[in-house]
Formats: sequence, structure tokens, C-alpha cells
Amino acid sequence: MATKKNNKNKRHLLYDIFNPRGNGKGLTKEEIAQPRTLSRFFRFYSTHFNTMFVLNLFAFLGNFPLLFGMYALTGALNINSSAPASSLFAPLYGAMQFEGQNPVTAALFGIHGMQAPISMPTKATYVFFGLTLLVFFTFGLVNLSTYYVMRNIVKGEPSMFLSDVKYAIKRNWKQGMLLGILDLLFICIIIYDLLIFRLSTGSFYSFLFGVMLIVAMLYSMMRYYMYIMLVTFDLSLWKILKNAFIFSILGFKRNIVAFLATIAVWVIDYVILNTFFPLGVILPILFLVSLTNFMGIYAAYPKVKEIMIDPYYVSDNVGARKRTDPPEESENADEEPIFVDRG
Repeated sequence: MATKKNNKNKRHLLYDIFNPRGNGKGLTKEEIAQPRTLSRFFRFYSTHFNTMFVLNLFAFLGNFPLLFGMYALTGALNINSSAPASSLFAPLYGAMQFEGQNPVTAALFGIHGMQAPISMPTKATYVFFGLTLLVFFTFGLVNLSTYYVMRNIVKGEPSMFLSDVKYAIKRNWKQGMLLGILDLLFICIIIYDLLIFRLSTGSFYSFLFGVMLIVAMLYSMMRYYMYIMLVTFDLSLWKILKNAFIFSILGFKRNIVAFLATIAVWVIDYVILNTFFPLGVILPILFLVSLTNFMGIYAAYPKVKEIMIDPYYVSDNVGARKRTDPPEESENADEEPIFVDRG
């Protein structure tokens, strides 16, 4: 009878992930107080691997407009035909029509008359590419949700996937959507400039390419902080971007480690992609996106806590403000607070 009772109460592995109330594991007070070192990163990640897996799938499914663009890129909506591969086909064909065919023109026609397949986009192709632009409205919402869950994991709080995602979107969806639009625009501009300067010749373009590499590195580090501050503090978008830039420099030691680790992960995936294509495609869908995002959050949050949170909430010193204390009235009622902790 005891065996039947245990089997009846046994819950499926996915219950803890999708249960709206959740019961994800947190850390003890002693563990929370320990520094977020590189060696402890693997414990954090392995302990919450199931949550990371779900967050990775959520990142792809939440940004579902990308599927329209991926489908359009396959050419399934295009008109497939064939055309001469050589630019000499047209004048050769005209000469044959005027002069007639002879052994020389016949030999040349055998070489320059080769046909190559072509694929012409249709209206449906352009419609699907247009639907892909809807990702500008989903990008920020997905990021703020995943960053909120991962931030809680780094803080040592229990991870509750569905309730955390619902809470983060409900409180921050307007600002998160605007930040996502700006973020994606910056990413597109940086990628475009890198490609243009890389393909252009000349020392000036080589210099600009080097500058854009530095800009890309700094902006990648800024992104570690942007969404953390969005879900943690009540700040304007301008202050979020400004503070993120400052933190990208102040926390450079931790940031560069996360940045280089991210580059290494994607280089390894690129090698796998060229070696065994199916595995290289499926790895980002399964866990690589959440892995690289968690690297950035793990590197960034301790610096945010040190500079913006700890000086405001200090519980060890006499007379310092505690997290449980009610907010004190400011001497100047009109003075704008530096930030409001959103928890």
C-alpha cells in the first residue's frame, strides 16, 4: 500500500517548471552571501538546467515572427526557374540567329548555354518577410521575462517560471517593448555597419571596422545590464542606457570574461554547424541562447548589487536602511528619487 501511495503522489519532472505557483529551489542565506565566482557559475547553471531549457524554448517561441522569415529564406514561397549562367549567352544566341549555326558557335553554345537554377521571390515571400518585423514587438517582452527569471536565480531566490514571466510582463511590458525595439535596432545597425566596413576596401574602412568591433563589444556588455535594471529599478529608458554604458566599463573585468565565453560558445557551435549541420542548428534552440544570456546576467548582477542596491539597503550597520523598513519621508518632497526597487 505504501508503494501505491508514493507512486500516486509522485509528480512529473515538468510539474515544477510549469506549475504557476512554482516551487523552484532557492539558496540558503549562507549560499546567498557567497560571492558569484566563476567556479560557482556551473553550480547555478546545473541546478537550474531545466528552467534554462524552458527559457531557451520560450525565447524562440516568444519571438515567433522569426519563423516567418526563416520559412521565407528557404525559398519555398519563391518561383523556381532556370536561366543561362553565362553573360555571353545573349550575344552568342543573337549571333547564331543572325549568322546561323556552325561548328564554332555550336561549341561556344555548349559552353555558354549552360542553364542555372534561379529563385524569384513572390508577393507571399515579401509578406512573410514583412511579418518577421513583428519581432520588434516581441523581442523586449521575451528578454525582460527571461532576464527576470535568471536574475532571481542569480540572487538565490526560488525560480517560478510561469508566475515570474507573468509578473515581469505585467509590470514592465510598455517599457520593455520600447527597450526591445531600441535594442534590436542597435543590433541591426551594428551588424549592418560591420558587414559594410568589412566588405569595403581601404584603410579608412578598416579603421571604421575596428571601431565598430569595439562598439559591438561594449554594446554586448551593455545588454547584460539593460534588462536587469529594467526589471529591478524604476528608471527611464535614457537612464537605463546611460547606466548600462557606465556599468559596461565599471564591471569590465567580469564583463570581458562573459563576453569571451559567449564568443567561444558561438564559435564552437559554428564549428559544429560546419561539421554536423543538424546538431549545430538544434543546439541554439535547446540551450545555447539561455546559456549565453545567463553568463551575462551572472557577470553583471553582482556589480549592480554592489553599486546600486547595497548602498541603499544595508542591514548590517547601525542606523542603515533595511529592506523591511518603511520608506522614510524625504526632506524635500519634490526631490526625485534615484531609483525605486521593483524587487
